[in-house]
Amino acid sequence: MKYLTLMIIPYPGAEVRSIRIRHSTLRAVAVLAVLLFSVGLAGAIYLRPVMHKAREYDRLQAENQLLTLEKQKIKELSGKIEDIDRLVEKIQIAQGAKHSGVSAEDSLAAAANNEAAMKEMYPLASSGSRYNPTEAQDSRDSKIPYGIPVDEKSYISRLFNPDIYHFGIDIALKQGTPVRTTADGVVTNAKKDEDLGFYVMIKHGNGFSTLYAHNSRLAVKTGDRVRRGDLIAYSGNLGLSSGPHLHYAIFDQNGNPIDPLPYLEP
Repeated sequence: MKYLTLMIIPYPGAEVRSIRIRHSTLRAVAVLAVLLFSVGLAGAIYLRPVMHKAREYDRLQAENQLLTLEKQKIKELSGKIEDIDRLVEKIQIAQGAKHSGVSAEDSLAAAANNEAAMKEMYPLASSGSRYNPTEAQDSRDSKIPYGIPVDEKSYISRLFNPDIYHFGIDIALKQGTPVRTTADGVVTNAKKDEDLGFYVMIKHGNGFSTLYAHNSRLAVKTGDRVRRGDLIAYSGNLGLSSGPHLHYAIFDQNGNPIDPLPYLEP
């Protein structure tokens, strides 16, 4: 037979339809189907490693980008560490913990001269003077930090100096000297820190904040409301400190440190 006849009966009693297909056509279709299947199978086998390599390339490219970013971060951190090392060295030299080629006698003499100069240039009068925060003028806004945070006679031992990351002033004090807030506000932090010792952070109504650090103990707790002149702590020598003192800092509405010196007078 040269033909294959397919008879189609849609439903009983319907007209019979027949389709004749040449045997040669069937063989050609079968050969074509086998050929297409073989090509598809071969293509899948061949392309599998290619697709795997493509995915591996994408993964390696992504990892390379991450490594580039990490390398940049490491470079930036290395620069910052070098800056910190230089700063630490300067501080050590300034505090006498590290020699800078100057004899011990000269270093002690320089420190004594510096202390004497600071006492003369930046004295802080005792209680009852115009520096006393409890005696501030009534016309002054009580939410703005004015006056000094202690009653005892003292002097500023270190000034505000952002170049060496000293964002406040140091007031030389005896251990246990009462520390007082310089403006009305709310205590946002009152706790002990490895670097700051016992410290108090106060948020004032006009956006300013003040910091009182290196204390030996606290007289307030977080959440307390305080008024200008209230006792908040007792000075000490805790944290990163070379001697008994109070570190006093003022921050503006944007959280930037500002020089407290102009705010010392009520």
